[in-house]
Amino acid sequence: MNTREYTHFQFQTDARGVRTVTLNVPGRPMNVLNADVMSELEQIVSDLERANGVRVVVIRSGKESGFLAGADVHVIADIDSDQRAGELIDAGQKLFNRIENLPMPTIVVIHGVCLGGGLELSLACDYIIARNNSSTQIGLPEIKLGVIPGWGGTQRLPRRVGMSSALPMILKGDLLDARKASKIGLIDRAIDPQDWDVGVENFITEVLANKVAKHPHNRLPLWQRCLDHSRIGRWLIGRTAMKSIASKVQHYPALASAMKALSIGFHDRNTGLACEREEFVKLLQTPTSRNLLQLFFAREKARQLKTWSGDAVAAVHHEPIRKVAVVGAGAMGAGIGQLAAYRGFDVVIKEIDDAALAAGRGRIASLVDDLAKRKRMSDEQRNELLSKITFTLDDAALVDVDLVVEAVVERDDVKHKVFRSLDRVTKPQAILASNTSSLSVTRMAEATNRLSQVAGLHFFNPVHRMELVEVVRTDQTSDDCIARLITFVRALGKTPVVTSDSAGFLVNRVLFPYLGEAVLMVNEGYDVEQIDKEVRRFGMPMGPLELLDQVGLDVAHHVASSLDSILPGVAPVVVSLAAMVEKNNLGKKTGRGFYQYEKGKRSKSAMRARADIVSTPTAAVEDFRDDGLTPIQRRLVYPMLAESIRCYEEQVIAEPWAIDLAMVLGTGFAPHRGGPLSVVDCIGPEVVLTNLRRLQFYFGDRFSPPQRLVDVAEQRDGSFLGQRCPSIQ
Repeated sequence: MNTREYTHFQFQTDARGVRTVTLNVPGRPMNVLNADVMSELEQIVSDLERANGVRVVVIRSGKESGFLAGADVHVIADIDSDQRAGELIDAGQKLFNRIENLPMPTIVVIHGVCLGGGLELSLACDYIIARNNSSTQIGLPEIKLGVIPGWGGTQRLPRRVGMSSALPMILKGDLLDARKASKIGLIDRAIDPQDWDVGVENFITEVLANKVAKHPHNRLPLWQRCLDHSRIGRWLIGRTAMKSIASKVQHYPALASAMKALSIGFHDRNTGLACEREEFVKLLQTPTSRNLLQLFFAREKARQLKTWSGDAVAAVHHEPIRKVAVVGAGAMGAGIGQLAAYRGFDVVIKEIDDAALAAGRGRIASLVDDLAKRKRMSDEQRNELLSKITFTLDDAALVDVDLVVEAVVERDDVKHKVFRSLDRVTKPQAILASNTSSLSVTRMAEATNRLSQVAGLHFFNPVHRMELVEVVRTDQTSDDCIARLITFVRALGKTPVVTSDSAGFLVNRVLFPYLGEAVLMVNEGYDVEQIDKEVRRFGMPMGPLELLDQVGLDVAHHVASSLDSILPGVAPVVVSLAAMVEKNNLGKKTGRGFYQYEKGKRSKSAMRARADIVSTPTAAVEDFRDDGLTPIQRRLVYPMLAESIRCYEEQVIAEPWAIDLAMVLGTGFAPHRGGPLSVVDCIGPEVVLTNLRRLQFYFGDRFSPPQRLVDVAEQRDGSFLGQRCPSIQ
């Protein structure tokens, strides 16, 4: 028996010859693969290669948080040369090849997360079993960091589950629960939590008795097996995949790299592994990967309590939020209530009358039904979730709640009345928060006697999909209140960003100049579809005019009106939107806005374009400095860049990285570009300044440069995020 002491692993061998290797990285909430872990694992493998009496090896985690989150992303980000990257990939590939060739069967036991390098390690083993509950997530998310799996994932996964099942996991970073992973043959058995310990032991016993077949491909439909395991089938799958990613490859080169490694690997795995290594090394230094890595770290930082409330406050024990009330069960209120209940909070839904309450009950029931279908909940689980939600018209139901989220109509007078009432009926230590998207939280707080315990919680629609929550802090909001709200937001599975209480907060304030410019361009005669197409080419998920139709032009009109006092040039936009609202052209919900809609689907533009329109006089186009943007893109994107800088200048958010993160999570701002301030740094502040001044000359003071941009541009190699990107795609 091996008597060596390890820092990251413990192991034991029982009388049957079953050696259990348990990974438990000290000082980390989640197991990760770093240089020390890999070094110890290599020694363990060396011992197993010459071990006597070991009949089966079981690899599992000693942490309840999960099995293995993959390679340490901080280590990947710190790689500063192609040679170092190549050495890292080589070492991992060789080690996992050795694990695959061990003389005894190997079993991986998964609970919680098994991601990236964790799954690649698992794929090198003979058998994989997993706990069948909601916390189990299995996948290869490397594509979301702008790279591809580098330790054999592109080679072993298609062989195990087939090309058709492997592609979504590699090209989209899809995560699977145990049931889905079992269905496609990725894992050999999904074991229910109540049977976990016994089920694991039974599986080991079956392997010892040679009663478990490797890689259960026969679980897939016959047609899929024929496609996956024939040359023409794989060619068809690959051709279809290439068509689906063709429009994205320019911004996300890892997609093409993954397809290349997959295709080569099916013919010759050694060549495929070499290709995987070469492509990973090449991708790691691309602007896309560096930007996606920085967003990953920004998300991690935003979810840390000390980022927003300080080390001292973060260390203090805060009274937990356990019971939540939502006042107003419209689309947003219902979404917040349903999510809070799903995340384990007791929820009270309060409405103004029987009709509104019945409508809210119906919305929440529909949301729960959709969730139950997605999560494959049993009727018992669905009913248990609904039982956590109480519906009421009575203020008395709010006396013991810890947090109230107000989600009523966006009117100052109505919200003032609601907050005055809530202050009277809730316990003194309860937090009162508004889901307002643009109104003053300070004015709402003034209706109460608890100024320190009033804040904003601005969720985005739809609540269950949108990750960002703006936590709005007034001048009087206490550190304790902010800390409790951040803890609550994290418990909902969301990412918080703390903003000051200014009109539009951050996301709406930065987004609206861009949306407003698109409206003005339509008024000038630009083609609606061309505007949206240019912005999608920039990397946004949808164009500004389609987005306005989705949000609703009545909502957009309200937001525009609230921003009129702080954004130059908004008045004409307000007038244009008001005219559309008056005609009931509210966008998708009424069947007509900037586009026409038939049965909820967009059909064609509802606006007539002028054939002779150009963005600026022909001679002027040549005067703009090269920034990699088309004239339409420049006119639409630059307002966002300028307003992001103003928000930083005015300390709407204190940190520039948080502005970029909020815009990516809240609006889908082209992730591969890193966010608005990253775009400024990539283009160069001096180039952005020059072009903004020229846009100001042609189109007016709404393009006036922020003073902070002028100051940064005057510095040699100045930047907002402390880095300059070598190019912009």
